Amino acid sequence: MTDPAAKPRRGCFFYGCISGLVLLALVLGLLMAGLHYVRKMVNQYTDTKPMELPTVQMAPGEVDKLKQRFESFQQAVREQRPAKPLELTSDEINALIAGGPEWQALKGKFYLNLAGNQLKGEVSMPLQELGLSMFKGRYLNGSATFNLSFRNGALSVSPQTVIVKGKPLPEVYMQQIRTENLAANLTNEPKAVAVLQGLQGIQVKEGKLIVVPKEQP
Repeated sequence: MTDPAAKPRRGCFFYGCISGLVLLALVLGLLMAGLHYVRKMVNQYTDTKPMELPTVQMAPGEVDKLKQRFESFQQAVREQRPAKPLELTSDEINALIAGGPEWQALKGKFYLNLAGNQLKGEVSMPLQELGLSMFKGRYLNGSATFNLSFRNGALSVSPQTVIVKGKPLPEVYMQQIRTENLAANLTNEPKAVAVLQGLQGIQVKEGKLIVVPKEQP
């Protein structure tokens, strides 16, 4: 006879469901923790608006002379005529970025500072342009150091360290940012490509950007 008090046995399906629910709860918990971490990182290291960068104080006449010198150098390089190396100070570079149509992609995003042999500056960049599409609509406002390299007519300018609100940007994000070449848009400008192909080297030395053209026969 069957004991009416005996409890029905639960099969593998029942325990499988329980295990699945426990696993789902763990996954949801991890997702919530991850979202909380991402939200915290967004609030701590990014802003909803760009940062106002310093402006260069140069007289209009000085800016005009600078633009003429810069354009004369570019034209000589494009036409493969002999030219002396072009040397630019921090103020001169920032003045060109502020006033030159060919620098529009950088305007309002960088204020550069040449310190010794290093390229530094203040940045206010939309994070989407740095390859971090998950932060669309957010801005990276802070100070940075850059790695500048030039080889075979190709210019690369990549952020190496970024300080935001007094703290270094976490390495997990810097790994992606370091892969971005902030000078990549120059490859879409035929005039810029013609100039780059005519250069022997670009470097930061003793507080100046030195652009050396190829020697002409």
